[in-house]
Amino acid sequence: MQASTWVDMPRKDSLLGTRWDQGRRPVDLGLRLIYNPLPARKDLLLSVSVRRVNAFGPRYDAATALQDSLYVPGNGPLVFSFGGRPYFPSTTPQAYFHFRYEPETPRIQPADTGSIGVRWSTARRLNLGRTLPWGKARKVDGVLTDMPYVDYPGPVNPLPEPPPDPTILDTYMIANTVNLVALPSRTPIEAKNIKIGLDADSFSWTFSADIFTRAALELVQPDAEGAGELELDVNGWKWVVLIERYTRKQQFPGEAYTITGATRGQLLAAPYAPLRSGLNATQINAGQAAEAELLNTGFTLSWTATDWTFPAGSLSYQSQTAMQVIAKLAETIGGVVLPARDSDHLDIVPRYPLPPWQWNDVDAPITRVIPPAMMTDLGGEWMPQPAWNACYTSGTSVGCSMLVRRAGTAGDNPTPDVFEEWLTDQPANQARGTHELSKGGNIEIVSVTIPLFPFADDHGVGLILPAHLYRVPEETGTWVGLCLGVDISAQGTGAVRVQQQIRLERHH
Repeated sequence: MQASTWVDMPRKDSLLGTRWDQGRRPVDLGLRLIYNPLPARKDLLLSVSVRRVNAFGPRYDAATALQDSLYVPGNGPLVFSFGGRPYFPSTTPQAYFHFRYEPETPRIQPADTGSIGVRWSTARRLNLGRTLPWGKARKVDGVLTDMPYVDYPGPVNPLPEPPPDPTILDTYMIANTVNLVALPSRTPIEAKNIKIGLDADSFSWTFSADIFTRAALELVQPDAEGAGELELDVNGWKWVVLIERYTRKQQFPGEAYTITGATRGQLLAAPYAPLRSGLNATQINAGQAAEAELLNTGFTLSWTATDWTFPAGSLSYQSQTAMQVIAKLAETIGGVVLPARDSDHLDIVPRYPLPPWQWNDVDAPITRVIPPAMMTDLGGEWMPQPAWNACYTSGTSVGCSMLVRRAGTAGDNPTPDVFEEWLTDQPANQARGTHELSKGGNIEIVSVTIPLFPFADDHGVGLILPAHLYRVPEETGTWVGLCLGVDISAQGTGAVRVQQQIRLERHH
């Protein structure tokens, strides 16, 4: 057996050694850069426990929870009856019961979970399209009186003066004069059975007469240049009439012709006026829109009815004459068109100057007084209507809606609803609603026939016009009526008798 021992290996190249030296020596080794040190923490010993709320559990009621913890004896084998006294076990029992109960503290429950939500958003901007139009002022304070104001030195509008009472005579002597001349030559024309009249719903006076000769017909008959014109003078009241049609009847030994026509307001309607279409590009008032239809026609217009505003693009029409547009503007607010007798002028007035329930007021605009002593004929027709006290008016595509109710009533009997395309502003809705309410109640249409007094006669009644109020002092009581129409007739050759028949709307 050969054995070898472990010995150390001899070291070689022990004299060869390479030492690495650091090229740079550390400088400022004790410097430490601290960036944004944390603040010292306080209240380290304070701890807050967080518990989750009971957001979806059944609602906790303290009253019912206490009832659930009460012991109610039953019918089982183990029943405790304390007899209304607390239970105290003996000091050394073999078995006893512990009845102490400590209910668990309920967790907080949020109210209205999931049913009410509040969202934050920017406020809505309303009525951005409403601007303040500058137009005619509206009187809202009623009629002023003639009472002096101590601290106001300016003028005061007094109450309207009542119309003068006509002179009542035993006998009225009227020398009737009727003249009919052709224009522009002013050649006299002999005629008979002359009739001329105006209705509240018409925009021109209607005329008819009988003439005797062919030569007279040639002076006024319509031709290629248009309708013929003539001037009618009845007791100083003058009309300029367009002759539109005629008929003839020949019977041995003579012949007769009947001519019919209307006043010059007919020139604004078909077939004389052209058909036009329009749309307002800017805001405009009703009175301005009516005046715009009369440009380059020679006609003038006076708008005394309720005025209102049309926003841009709300006043549109197609294939309408100038008179159709003006008549529709007046009809929208319950107005009528009153044409002049002998000039190119139109008056737009309300059909009812005041509601019927205000006709007997002191400030009612009474035009004339018609005494029964001047009446040659009087009749009446009973035409009752429902006693309406409310009316709903509204525009269609543009405008506003309004419930117009008569003051002092419950508004429980409304009229049929009114929908109009041009009801675009509050004053128009109010005026139209008042007009519809004025048509209700116990109405009587009274027919009255009176003479046509001369134009310069201050003691007579004069010419009666539609859309005006007239007072009739009857023996049974004075009442006020609204004129609906007037028809003037000059019967016979030479007009031996001239009279006017009027229709008055009376509200009982």
